[in-house]
Amino acid sequence: ESPTGEETKQEHNESPTGDGIVGLHNMGNTCYMNSSIQCLSHTPILRDYFTSKAYLNDINRTNPLGYQGRLAQVSAVLINSLWKKYQQQRPQIGKKLLQRQNAPICAPCLTPKTFKDTLGRLNEDFCGNEQHDAQELLAFLLSGLSEDLNRIVDKPYMEAPDSDGRPDKELADIWWSNHLKRELSIIVALFTGQYKSLLTCSECKYESARFEPFCFMQLPLPEDDQLTVQLLFFPRNEQEVLMKYSIRVKHDQTLFDLLVNLAKVLHSDRNGGSNNTNSKTAHALSTANDDDSSSSDEDDYSGTKEKDINHRMYVQMAKNMAVVQTEHNCIKHILPTHWVIGTKIFNRDTGETPFLYVYEIDSADPQKVHNVQTDSRSEEREEDRGIENKEADEYDESDSSTHQSVKYSWMAMCQRKPDLTNRPFLHMWNQQVFGIPILLRVADLEGYCGRDLYDLVASRMRAYVPAAVLPFLTESQSDRQRFEQEIGLGQIGMRRRRQECLKTAADSEETAFGEIPRYGFRLRITSRDGKKCGMCPWYECCIGTIIPDDEYPTIVADGDTVSIDWHIAVDLTTDSFGSLLPNDNRGHQGEKIMPNVKRHHTCHSGRTKLGRGLITLEQCLEAFSKEERIPEAYCSKCQEFRVQTKAMSVWRLPPVMIIHLKRFQFNQQIKRKLREYVHFPLEGLDFSEVVASDWSSQANDNDTDNDDRKDGKGDDNFRPDSHDGRKESLYDLYAVVHHQGALSGGHYVASLKSEVDGKWRLFNDGQIYDVESGDVVHDSAYILFYVRRDVKDAKLEDFWDTRPREGEGMTEEEMEKLIKQRESRCSIQ
Repeated sequence: ESPTGEETKQEHNESPTGDGIVGLHNMGNTCYMNSSIQCLSHTPILRDYFTSKAYLNDINRTNPLGYQGRLAQVSAVLINSLWKKYQQQRPQIGKKLLQRQNAPICAPCLTPKTFKDTLGRLNEDFCGNEQHDAQELLAFLLSGLSEDLNRIVDKPYMEAPDSDGRPDKELADIWWSNHLKRELSIIVALFTGQYKSLLTCSECKYESARFEPFCFMQLPLPEDDQLTVQLLFFPRNEQEVLMKYSIRVKHDQTLFDLLVNLAKVLHSDRNGGSNNTNSKTAHALSTANDDDSSSSDEDDYSGTKEKDINHRMYVQMAKNMAVVQTEHNCIKHILPTHWVIGTKIFNRDTGETPFLYVYEIDSADPQKVHNVQTDSRSEEREEDRGIENKEADEYDESDSSTHQSVKYSWMAMCQRKPDLTNRPFLHMWNQQVFGIPILLRVADLEGYCGRDLYDLVASRMRAYVPAAVLPFLTESQSDRQRFEQEIGLGQIGMRRRRQECLKTAADSEETAFGEIPRYGFRLRITSRDGKKCGMCPWYECCIGTIIPDDEYPTIVADGDTVSIDWHIAVDLTTDSFGSLLPNDNRGHQGEKIMPNVKRHHTCHSGRTKLGRGLITLEQCLEAFSKEERIPEAYCSKCQEFRVQTKAMSVWRLPPVMIIHLKRFQFNQQIKRKLREYVHFPLEGLDFSEVVASDWSSQANDNDTDNDDRKDGKGDDNFRPDSHDGRKESLYDLYAVVHHQGALSGGHYVASLKSEVDGKWRLFNDGQIYDVESGDVVHDSAYILFYVRRDVKDAKLEDFWDTRPREGEGMTEEEMEKLIKQRESRCSIQ
């Protein structure tokens, strides 16, 4: 059977080393720990260092910055348990986890409880079951292991020297030597490199260089000041189809700017790819400026004039659009167009913008743009209905005094159909809200009769329903004759006031049965969510006040929510509208439950779905080495604080390079996770572009290389006190930590390349999957582990002297005795 915990007895000496394909159980939000441990465990030299027990020779029990060897011991026990030889893995049925169909394998699994408990005692930040950052844990583990295994017992005080005109190589060697005098461990030998930070004074041009060590190369993602907003556009023209767009806007722009950009795309598509206005539109929009033209600058003025005309047309098109927020297939409210996208729309938690619905509404006649001031009673009614924020007021440059008083009313419409209930209480049928809601802006709604409203809704619904529904939305001659006969016979009742309208009981036949209406649906006034009547009290069990299909003025008021209740015959004809009824409110429901939805070419599919161009790891390295301006820094020559420039580069490349992609951004304005897809090479990552050059010492380096080869100290000696880390700049990937999910809650997994068979596997806590190499390069990549090519075949002895040293280190018996002792630390009561 597969083991279920860490071994208390060290049996790894008696059994041969396994292949390391062992999972780690999740003990409650410990995925960050499992993925980090797996990556460290698959670092070959570090694994050999612990499995050979060479670490016992380096235990530092007196280091006040360490943990008396406790962290090193529990790490050694866990790594040895992971590399024991267990039973052979057996393939099982696969399931999809990342992109392709991955095949899980039957592998042993451990529960690292001892390691987790010790980790919590040594660092209270990792105590309990809270979520943590994998990079923060890796930083603690590497720092703690380096102090526990530090061969320097007494750390001397070392000053950081300044350049003083010395060559870079000389100064870098002084900094590195000073670092090794304070910290010398296997962690330094494997993971520590050296930066070069160059400050240049803007006044005296004095250059000051610092050569500081590092364990992580933290790379910023190239900043983008724009957001990609995905939206579904509902055209007013029934000949056009529903279209999904991806529109780019800046963070500080508003929703109205988004609509203007959308108008540019729509105008270009409707004019065959040209953004130029036709002659009639140009003449209509430019009559006010005709008198300002002159013959001297006619060409320049015409170009500026045409741009101004186009912009005015885009603004007018944007005014005839509305952005709504939907919830459970109903319109919740209309979003104000003055909202700033980066603060009001952008989701700081997930780092994404929500999917929006944009409706093209009836245009307001420029000669009759209304400027009606609604009274307090209508405002309260609109607030109750949730139909608010009706116009982009700040963009209306028209003179209201010259406009006629034409009132425009808003109606939100949802669709309902009869559905059988699983547990009927009063009756077996209820009205199920489904589909995409509709938004209408109607001019002079008070002048509409019920028949006009039904005709309007039927004409608008033609573009949003399946083809099988279209026959119902076409009025036949017999229906018209029957309607005229009813009017002549006086069968339609007298005009009713809004408070005396017909109610519809939930169990009545007129709910969705009986005689088929003229267009296959009935209109009712409902609440905002479409679940109950918007006028009757709840105890009357009314599903909505019916809107009569007659010649009398309609009872619908501005701001009402109207439901389109389809007859059971329509539901049966369309096979439940294509069986697309679940309340799928996950953001992209428009593509799932609406027919004839197409993707515009602005939508970027695949890995560049956010709309940005492909980001490469080389571009991140360029952003890292890009010169930046320091507003205030001390200049040792001027002896004052000056404006300086700072340039970062790498002087010494470590054998194992850990790259941290800075996906999480925190500042006073925004907290977000960057989800950009970063393409990184699996093999042959070249750091030569970010390695600092030292022209003055190239000849000396060549002579030194020849002398090293003669002395037998050439490429097989990678010890930190003798290798400069500047001869090889190519790296190959062997491990990746992925972060999946949002900023506030996500999941960590690790992709690892096996040293045994060269295959990539995905370690998802206790589950392990075979994956293709192409699946490793994913937009969830967070921490990358690269190994330098010249050390891929190196042995532990090439990095570290593993011979016992008299009076230093600990024996295995002493270490086991230390671990069994309870940790005792002074505490202030």
